[in-house]
Amino acid sequence: INNGLGGCCNSRIMRTTVRDILNIRAHNTDQILAVICLGSMIRNEWWNSDKILPNGFTDGHFESFQIHGVRMHRQLPYYQYAQEWYRHYDDEAEQTDLFKELVTLTSFFKQQQVEYIIFAGNNVTYKPMDYQSPFIKTFADYIYNDPGILDLNNFSFTQYCLQQHTPFDKDRWGIHGHHGELAHKDFAKFIFNHYNKLS
Repeated sequence: INNGLGGCCNSRIMRTTVRDILNIRAHNTDQILAVICLGSMIRNEWWNSDKILPNGFTDGHFESFQIHGVRMHRQLPYYQYAQEWYRHYDDEAEQTDLFKELVTLTSFFKQQQVEYIIFAGNNVTYKPMDYQSPFIKTFADYIYNDPGILDLNNFSFTQYCLQQHTPFDKDRWGIHGHHGELAHKDFAKFIFNHYNKLS
C-alpha cells in the first residue's frame, strides 16, 4: 500500500505508518517491507478542525505545513502558530526528537516482524551535530548502527537522484526541486538492491 501524502511532516509519517501496520497485521501475517522516506524537519502540523475530510481520509484533521510555504500565505488560519513554532525551532531539539521517534518506530517494526528501509528525502535539513552529547548519544548510536536506516546526514533520495537526473521543476526550485518518474524508478532499483543485501 502507499498512503504517502506530499508535503507531510515526520510526525504524520510516523503516526500513519504505525496505524497502517497495525491495520494490516490485524488480518495478515505475510511478510511486510516498510519503505519510509522521511520529510523535511522544517515541516510540522496542526489540528485544523475546519478541514473538510476527503472520502477515505483516515488521519483526522491533522494538516502539515512547511514554513516557507506558510510565509507566502498570511491568510492561512495557522499562520501565527507556524510562525511561532519556527521562531522557537532548534535543529538539535528536532533531531533528538526525530531519533527518539525512529528508535520507537523501528522497535515497533521488530515487534511486528516488519522489515524496513528508512532514508531521508532531502539532506538540507539533516545537518550533522555532536552525536556524542548525552541527550542524543543513546539514540544516535542506535540509529547509526541500524542497517535498515540509511545515513541521514550523508545520503538522501534527492542526493541520489541528482547524480543522474535533473528535477523537472529546476527552474523554480533549483537542485531542491522534484524528480520525475524515471528518477523514482532508478531509486526504487537502488532500494531493492539494498534490501537484498540486508536479507
